Amino acid sequence: LWDASQDNVSGTQTTSKWFGSHSHPYLSERERCLTLNGAGRFFRRENYVSEFPAIVHVDFSPGEIEHLRGAVRNAVQDIGGEDSDHHRDATRDLRRIWLKNKQHREKLLRKLGKLFSRRSQNDITSFFQDLAQRRTASKPQLLTLEADDTDQQRKFARDARVQSLLFRREILGSRGLRSPRRLVNFNNAVKVCREDDFELRAEWTDCAGDIITIAWASNDAFICGTTEHSDAHNQQYNKPGNLVLGSCRTGKVQAYPEHRIIRPIVEKGENSTDAMRQTQDPWLYSSVVASDYDAAQRLAFTSGFDRTVKVWQVPAGSPMRMVGEWVHGGNVNFAAASKDGSGMVATASDVAAEAVRIYRVDPTNISRSPYRSFSCSRVTDAEGNTVSTEKWAYFPATMQWGRAGGAEHLLLVGYSPRSRTGDDSDIPEDRLHSGELCLWDGRTGERWKVTAATTQNVFEVMWHPSQKCFIAATSPLGLDVESGVRTQIRIFTPSNKDEYGDKAFSPIKTLDCRAADINELTIVPNSCSYCYVTAGCTDGNTYVWDTAQGDRPVHILNHGESVEELLGNREREDVGVKFTAWGTTLDRFYTGSSDGVVKVWNVRSLGNPLVRNLMEAPAPISCGMFSPDKTRLLISDASGRIFLLAVDDQDIQKPQFQAFPLPGGGTKTVRQPTPITRHPEPPPPPFDAEGRPIEVDTGRPGSSFLRNSQIRLHPNPTIGAVQGPRYIETGLFLKEAHFNEDPTQPLYAVWEAKQRESNNVVRTKLPAEPQRPLAVYDPLGPIHARNLALDLDISSLSLETRLELENEDAELSPIEDYGFVYEDTDDE
Repeated sequence: LWDASQDNVSGTQTTSKWFGSHSHPYLSERERCLTLNGAGRFFRRENYVSEFPAIVHVDFSPGEIEHLRGAVRNAVQDIGGEDSDHHRDATRDLRRIWLKNKQHREKLLRKLGKLFSRRSQNDITSFFQDLAQRRTASKPQLLTLEADDTDQQRKFARDARVQSLLFRREILGSRGLRSPRRLVNFNNAVKVCREDDFELRAEWTDCAGDIITIAWASNDAFICGTTEHSDAHNQQYNKPGNLVLGSCRTGKVQAYPEHRIIRPIVEKGENSTDAMRQTQDPWLYSSVVASDYDAAQRLAFTSGFDRTVKVWQVPAGSPMRMVGEWVHGGNVNFAAASKDGSGMVATASDVAAEAVRIYRVDPTNISRSPYRSFSCSRVTDAEGNTVSTEKWAYFPATMQWGRAGGAEHLLLVGYSPRSRTGDDSDIPEDRLHSGELCLWDGRTGERWKVTAATTQNVFEVMWHPSQKCFIAATSPLGLDVESGVRTQIRIFTPSNKDEYGDKAFSPIKTLDCRAADINELTIVPNSCSYCYVTAGCTDGNTYVWDTAQGDRPVHILNHGESVEELLGNREREDVGVKFTAWGTTLDRFYTGSSDGVVKVWNVRSLGNPLVRNLMEAPAPISCGMFSPDKTRLLISDASGRIFLLAVDDQDIQKPQFQAFPLPGGGTKTVRQPTPITRHPEPPPPPFDAEGRPIEVDTGRPGSSFLRNSQIRLHPNPTIGAVQGPRYIETGLFLKEAHFNEDPTQPLYAVWEAKQRESNNVVRTKLPAEPQRPLAVYDPLGPIHARNLALDLDISSLSLETRLELENEDAELSPIEDYGFVYEDTDDE
């Protein structure tokens, strides 16, 4: 609401910020009612208006009404209409004139059409219609359409829903829950209302890379691992922050440096130069791609491309401490702890043979814990020859322990062919869609039989949470596969004991999928005999099947285009859906994709399953995981950010906010992400990757250069370090920029120009420094003399010649000011 009596009509100054708008629309009373009723529904903002808040209705102020009355009286006289007696109330006068001049209304409106610069003829017409029906507002109002960024309207609806359910149960008892139009499960409805309170509560940034693994150590502490730049061509971007431990309560995320290797020596490319080798960190931080926590052992496990698995103790409220390490022969892509309490931990690495290990943790000496090794049968062919080559091999692509009672000791591993060089053309064409599905008993080491689809390329596997069965996503199998089906998901249950014994699994149902690759699988029961199966795929879709309704998906949940530019086919270039999870009930299903959006769905709603967009990240969603009690949700993206969503902010460190001014006035408050806390720089290794001793400088980095006067610190701190008197001793020059590629020779003109351009940057006023004397280079002396002889001396020309040149508009004055900007000096 605003006080319209304080606004003037002339437009020279207004006290309401809304009157800065170019338009003041007026809606009739009927249109206002429809607008207010429609405001109770939700819609995508881009389909309506581009900026918020948006003005939809502005009542006529008393000043405007008085101005309108004068204009109407003049217009009535001009068109020969009937005037009314002058009344103190301008609104009553206008109503009488409008009612008395029915036959002149069109002419009257045409004359009044441009009376107000911010009112249209339709606005004036709507106002007169309300006047005639006595429906103008008693107190002027302004209606705006605003984005409900804090979700207040939905929160009010949720709170009202919970209160309604509680009141109904209190008055009518359990029987009252059957009285509405549809049957309502009280526990389910309350859980949904509670879960819909999820909001962004905290945000951290500056991790080393894409966060691709998350493990909760408790409802407060969490571990995240990231990818790293570790290839020969991008090692210069490698940085700390590949492994972090965070706390919701304290709001602190601490980095740990343990996953690192000695920086390899690069022979080609920009990282092979002596300058890059001397300035780069001797340590190279490796990608941390898997993490898990065993509550029974109170140990966390992380693995990465440093070819190790680290074992950690994570005390509540204290830093975690590494208590063991398991070294492997290749990059360790998986590390998972069995939840049967036996201390079994499975790992899988990029080696052709014995890629899978099952450790049994020895608390007295964790680093020497015993383990069994396992290999798939495709390591060798039927004749005993090794199948893999130097270019490709069968590697574990997915690995999961059983989840239900009676299956927690079973380890399911899927293999797929993978190039060792990153080029899929290295894989023989007849092997591209092959692989193996293996099932081992972790307690005995015995391999269980899987009766079908054991030779297909395996994308992902997942165990049922409460039954002894699992699902596996593989390449298509069979002669009757429908056209367009590119992947399949099979549901496996224990086989017929009479036919296969009691240690075998067989498929009972096959679900066809049209996506080329599957990232994430989920399976959750929806009844005693049936379940929901979901597959998050690289095409940006999540396919949902209800096994009670056949083998076709009941939903295809779509995400938008990737926030990153894709150069080729989306399914080959895009990561697609990387996060899928069920909430506390089957009414809430969550997905996150490369469009940077986390969506909430109700798959039981066959018409419109989308509930809302939970959050939007600036980069593709890369990972997500609920806390054990499902009151908190961690989401990460490909820009190194971690987002914490929770149903409330209890026991969560309050974030910091910063207000930014808006162009039209006012401010916008933005949540400030908290940077992770860096770990102390680890001491350098005694030798580099080639065994050469590394000189240890006990001072700060670069202190030796400062101590030897090879570099010096500029008085302006924004400039930093510059060349010192003995810089030439470092040999750190761009040789191709100098004459004859000799750093002692002058720069070529193009490089000299770049230096001058850099020196002309506006800086803080500092005392002028003496210029260094111009160096004399003997080899260039004759060339300089010859160039001077070629200069034109204007004074040596005859008067007649100079007059002719001036008539041709030739510039002969050597002191002409051409508009160049000259630097000020202290001599002026």
